[in-house]
Amino acid sequence: MKRSQPKQPKLEGSIDIRRAAMDLLARREHSRKELVDKLCGRVENPSDLDDALDRLIEENLLSDQRYCEAFVLSRKNKGYGPVRIKHELRERGVDQTLIDTYLDESSEAWITSLQKVIIKKYGDFPDDGYQQQVKKKRFLLQRGFTFEQIQSAINSLTG
Repeated sequence: MKRSQPKQPKLEGSIDIRRAAMDLLARREHSRKELVDKLCGRVENPSDLDDALDRLIEENLLSDQRYCEAFVLSRKNKGYGPVRIKHELRERGVDQTLIDTYLDESSEAWITSLQKVIIKKYGDFPDDGYQQQVKKKRFLLQRGFTFEQIQSAINSLTG
C-alpha cells in the first residue's frame, strides 16, 4: 500500500519561498534548476521564485559551483565514472563550464577509481570466458567509464 505524500502548502511571497529553499539547502546542496523544479509548483508568482533564488545566490547560500564540486566527489566515491556524472550534472542544469572545471575525464584518478570498482565487484578480473568479460565491461560502461578507461584498468590489474 502506497502512502500518499501530504500536500505541500502554496508558497506566498518571497519569505515563504526563501524559507522553503533554505529548508532544502539545509539537507544538501542543490543546483538552481533543482530548486526551481521542486518549488515551481508551489509558488503563486514565478518571478518571486526567481527573485528569491537570485538573492540566495548573491548571499552565497545557493551555488551551482559548490553543488557541482560536491556532486562530482559524491558520485565518484560511489564508483561512478565521468561520462555518467557529466550526464547527470547536465540533467540537473549545471553549466557546461562548471562541469568542465570539476570533471576532468582524462585524469588518471578515474583509472584508480575504476580499479576499486572492479576489485569491489569482482575481486579481480579473471579470464572466465568471452561472454563474462563482455558482461563485466558492459556493467562498467553503464557505470559511466569510457572503454579506454576500462581497458587501461583491466590491463593494469591483470598485467
